[in-house]
Amino acid sequence: MSILETSLARMKSGAYNQYNLTNLDEWLTKYTRLNGKPYSFKDREFQIDIIRDPSKTQIVMKPAQTGLSELSYRFAVAACCCMDNFSCIYTFPTATDAQNNNRTRINPMIADSEELKRLVDPELNNSEIKKFGKNSFLYFKGTVAETNALSTPADMVIHDEVDKSDPDVLTTYVSRLQDKPTKMRRLFSTPTIANFGIHKETLTATRKFHFVKCENCNHWFLPDYFNDVKIPGWDKPLTEITKQNLHLIRYEEAWLCCPKCGLDPNIDHTRMQWVTENPDENHHATAWMVSPFSAHRRILLKNLVKNSTEYRKFSEFKNQALGIVAEEETEAITETDIDNLQSMPLTPDANICQMGVDMGVTCTITVGRELETGELAVFHRERCRYTDLLERMQILKIQYNVSVQVVDSGPLFDLVTQICNLSPNAWGANYVQKQDPVLFTVREEKQVPEEGKLGFQAVNINRTAAFDTLLEMIKRKQVLISSSEENAIFKKHMLCMKRVAKFTRHGELTHVWVKTGDEEDHYHHSLLYLMVATKLRHTASGVGFAAAGMLPIALMKAKRAKNPENRLNPYIPGLR
Repeated sequence: MSILETSLARMKSGAYNQYNLTNLDEWLTKYTRLNGKPYSFKDREFQIDIIRDPSKTQIVMKPAQTGLSELSYRFAVAACCCMDNFSCIYTFPTATDAQNNNRTRINPMIADSEELKRLVDPELNNSEIKKFGKNSFLYFKGTVAETNALSTPADMVIHDEVDKSDPDVLTTYVSRLQDKPTKMRRLFSTPTIANFGIHKETLTATRKFHFVKCENCNHWFLPDYFNDVKIPGWDKPLTEITKQNLHLIRYEEAWLCCPKCGLDPNIDHTRMQWVTENPDENHHATAWMVSPFSAHRRILLKNLVKNSTEYRKFSEFKNQALGIVAEEETEAITETDIDNLQSMPLTPDANICQMGVDMGVTCTITVGRELETGELAVFHRERCRYTDLLERMQILKIQYNVSVQVVDSGPLFDLVTQICNLSPNAWGANYVQKQDPVLFTVREEKQVPEEGKLGFQAVNINRTAAFDTLLEMIKRKQVLISSSEENAIFKKHMLCMKRVAKFTRHGELTHVWVKTGDEEDHYHHSLLYLMVATKLRHTASGVGFAAAGMLPIALMKAKRAKNPENRLNPYIPGLR
């Protein structure tokens, strides 16, 4: 079909100049189908307000099974069909996810619609890009290890599953909107932990919650699963319902209770309203805080209760089924954990200590040692300007009899090189990501002036494994912290880092430690460097690898024979 014929067909269909980005719900119900029937917002009426939202940035924090992911890709297709010279980038955590969604969700959507079949360009219709109408494009991209997508300009970017996507790449996608007048962003995700991902985005937005008006007493309230869902004969917290006792509970009779009158409010979309939590704040973004009660006819209470017993972790039920932030206490450092660390009064002794330093404009220093009983005892913590670091390290080395220092290699590499040249027992630390139990490997490079090589001792730390090891030590109260005026700052830094699920570049779901919120995390890194320094205490000047709990000496010799100038030495926790 020629461009002229396409334009005439669009005018005839009524799409030309009739639809815009705030009324695409009408286009979807007119031209698309779902399960063989015309697409409808019946039983998901709450979605209409979301799809009509004109905000430049829209954030949707939601539970699963609300149909919002489906709405997001239908919105993307509709926008490309109704807008001329319009480009949209649609992202998932990985490129494979994006392409699979294209093949399994969008291709069938096109096949079921005569209008879409007419508008899509058959010569540019694949798993990575689709062309609609005269000159509109829909791109499907991933965020993990994505590079070529960042050169694609766009009028709108839609991010699905934000919490499992690469946050740095998501931020970079914003630059694709700089030269476009619309500059629209749409972010959808089930949440994970607080101050991270989709939840962090909502903190700088106008937040809307879906309230219910009770049919009996006209009381408006925001339904809460744990407080407002009742089960006949069950007067214990809903968190105590398990697979083992579910068959003894009348969960199929679960009902919603009005917190004011105690009766069933008879929830219905005609008596539901979006209420703004922060109307006095001025934000360019709007956040829609969707709950399972928003889709009450599709997400039944009896199914919610049953589903609560089927997740491996209860925090996953809160994230996926309720759409609220949560984390497992066993997998996170809590305030109680930090308070327990500070409960032991410690005084320095005559024994040899080690030091961990996190670099920056302000450097963070932690000094301590491993006790004979196995605990990591921290005797001193301080922060100083990088210009004073060499002097402060020298003073602390004498004061605490410091043998080994592990210093963050970045961002002040020249200063770290100077520190390593001044001390044969100073190591520059680098983080690496590995899917194995090796905690760290060390490398010593000899100085070769004629080749421009500087002498340098480096320790490559398996980031996730190391932070997991430190977490386990803290949970077991194997870290002791002396009282200090740095206690309050130390606590903030330790609580900033969280353990979350992420996809690797190979599409595998794994766990990594990330910074959340706006607080700094320097003491967490400094403490980890100290932990590594205690493991390196027998490795000074390349002596005593085996004493530090390293690999068998025969393997060490084999590694040195292959590369005599770079001595590699892996440390595995628990290997003695």
